[in-house]
Parts: sequence; C-alpha cells; structure tokens
Amino acid sequence: MSDIAAMRATGLRKAGSALIVLLFVAPLATAVAPRLTWLFLLLLAGGLLIGFWRQGGNWRQLLRPNAAFLAVLVVVLYAFISATWSPEPGATLGKAALLLGAVLLTLAASNAISLWDKTELRQASLAFAAGAFLGALYLLIGILTGNAVQRAAEFAVTIDSPEGKNSFATKFKLGSVRRNVTMLVLHLWPALLVLTACSKPSRRLTYTLLFLAAVAVPVFLSGRESAQVALIGSALVFVAASTWRRGMSRGLAAAWCLAFALILPLTFAAYRAELHMEEWLPKSARARVILWEYTAERVLETPWIGIGADATPLMREGVTPEQPEGFVYPRTTGAHAHSLFLQVWYELGLVGAVLVALAGAATALRTTSLSPEAQPFAAATFATFGASVAFAWGIWQTWLICGVALALLYLLIAAHAATGPPASARSGQTGSSAG
Repeated sequence: MSDIAAMRATGLRKAGSALIVLLFVAPLATAVAPRLTWLFLLLLAGGLLIGFWRQGGNWRQLLRPNAAFLAVLVVVLYAFISATWSPEPGATLGKAALLLGAVLLTLAASNAISLWDKTELRQASLAFAAGAFLGALYLLIGILTGNAVQRAAEFAVTIDSPEGKNSFATKFKLGSVRRNVTMLVLHLWPALLVLTACSKPSRRLTYTLLFLAAVAVPVFLSGRESAQVALIGSALVFVAASTWRRGMSRGLAAAWCLAFALILPLTFAAYRAELHMEEWLPKSARARVILWEYTAERVLETPWIGIGADATPLMREGVTPEQPEGFVYPRTTGAHAHSLFLQVWYELGLVGAVLVALAGAATALRTTSLSPEAQPFAAATFATFGASVAFAWGIWQTWLICGVALALLYLLIAAHAATGPPASARSGQTGSSAG
C-alpha cells in the first residue's frame, strides 16, 4: 500500500508540474498565435483530467451538468439539426461537432478542477498570469517595432532553393493583430483575479497595474475598435459588479437577450439614417452598417429557422455584390455577419436566436455560483466576450470557440485558487514553519 501511495504522490506532483507549465505556455502561445487555441484547449483539458484521475476522482462527476451547460447543449443540438436544410450539410455538421467537442471538454475539465489541490492551483494560476503578461509584452513590442521579431524569424528559416536562390522554405506567421488583441482581453480578467487573490499584498497593486497596462497599451495602439470596446465595457461592468454582484449578473443576462431583440430594428434604423454615408464615422463602422443591413434583409427571407449553421459563405457564391457610389463596402453578407447576434438570426433564425439568448443568459446568471471575490471578474469576462462578438468575428471560427473555452477554464482555475487562504496567511505560515 505504501508503494501505491508513493506512486500516486509522484503522479500528482508530475501532474501539478505539468499544469504549471501548461498554464504558463498556453496564454503566451495563444497571444502570439491565436490559431493554436484548439491545441492548448486539448492539452489543458487533458492535464486537468489526468490530475483528476490521479487524485481518485469519479469519472461520472466529470459530465455533471448545470443549467448553463444544458442550455448551450440545446444550441449545439439545434446546430446539428440545421444541417438538414443547410446548402452544405457537411460544413454545418463539422462546425456543430467542433462546438460540441469544445463544450464537452470544457464541462469535463471545469468539473475536474474542484478536486485539485488549491496550493497547486495557486501556483498554476500565477504561472498563467506570468504567461499572459509575457504574451501581452510580446505583442506590444511587435506593434512598437513593426513586428521585428516576426521578420527576424522569417529570415531565420530561409534556405537555398534548387535554383540556387535564397528563398523561404516556410514562413512564420502570427495571427492577425485583431485576433491577438482579442486573446489579450480574454486573458485580462482571469489574470487580474489571480493577481488580486494569489499574489502577496505588498506587490498586488504593482502587479495589477503592470498587467493592466501591458494589455491596455497594445489594445489601444492596435486600433482595433472591437477589442477597445471590450476592454472599456468590461472595466465598467467590473466596477458595477464589485458593488452589485447579483444585480449585475441579471443585468448582463437581460442585456444579452435584449441584443437579440433589438439587433434587426437597430440595424435597419442605422441604414435608414444613412450612417454608412457619414464621413465622421470610422470606415470600419460605415462598412458594418452596410454589411449588417444587407444581412438583416436576408434574415427576413428565412426568419424562422435560418439558412443553417456556418452557411453564410455559401449563400454568396456566384453573386456579384453591388457597391453603389459613396459606399465604402459592397452590399453583401461577406464571409459572416461580424456580429454574433445578427449571424445567429441569419443562420439559425428565430428559433436559434431564442436558444442562444437563453444559453447566454444562463451563463451570465451562473457567475453568481462563484465566490463573492470572483464574481466581478467573471461578470467582466462575460462582458468581454459579449462585446468582442457583438461587432466582429464569425461565431464558428475554431480559434474563437477554443479561445473562449480556454478563457472560461482560466477563470475557473483562478476562482478555485482564490478561495484558499490569503497570500499573507500563506507567507506567515511558511515563515513559521521555516523558523
């Protein structure tokens, strides 16, 4: 029995060390190359599950559902059903399968967190904050230097071609800056929770301000409005949620549902007001007005069930878009609607809009199940997601689905770590034992 106990203790130490490494590398790597989120979701979920198993966890606990999970699962099932009327059933089934896999992995991994030792979770959480900080710093340096590191890496992989000319054998590419800064804002609030709950009180304010600056500066230098809105909006939500925790979770749930109810009338109103012709607006905003209005018109053609998940690109094939004089963008749906709320309406119809609204509301209300200290950070993370997808991104992009799943796991790990004894008490206990 002693040998078995020793083997289990060794396995737990290895699992804890692996988790620390994963939580350091994951935010750093995905801030540099967001398209790797799928890989690190698999690795992080796998690491949490292995530790759960080595600590004697019951596998039946892993898929223990909650209301938010069940609501999201209904959305996934409806996405699968929409393949029956999608113009490309295979593509629809593939995206529905991707979402299902991400949801199941996240549920199992989040349930596995509860069995982990809180000391290990604190160490791993601090490693996550360090990795996220370095990722933000890397992006800041890249913006300030015109991606000098990327260009140096490109030259480092050149080889001589058969023709005797120096050429690139491969080309190191980062994700676009838009993806990078989106990953930064998704990392922000879980990392700030770690720094306020797990770092030493004497260094807490310094670390928090440094991290906030490391994220905010590249976000604003990037010029990406959706990330800037997400940063500012989530900060306001955090301040409000720090005072009104339950009220803010209900407010977020209501705002999420209201966005689905208002997106169509607001889109038509903006177009009728000719905001797409107003030169004082940024070009990207004027293009959004055109894109959204044209997509909203298409929604009215199949308002009840939509055209099928991820079918937007297929519906524009063979259609030559019209671009009237003065329009900064042609009248077309584009590859996607650049708004989760409008894309859901177009691809999944009224049924899908209701289901996704309920799933988002259930998730927002779920923030109150965390400790009081973690709830404002959870509310801010939800607001970050909502603001990010309200004005940009296609909702079926692999990197985004997996990036949001990772952010949720980071938040839950930090929340569980934050429920342990405060840093001052831990340092006092360490000092006593050393003496």
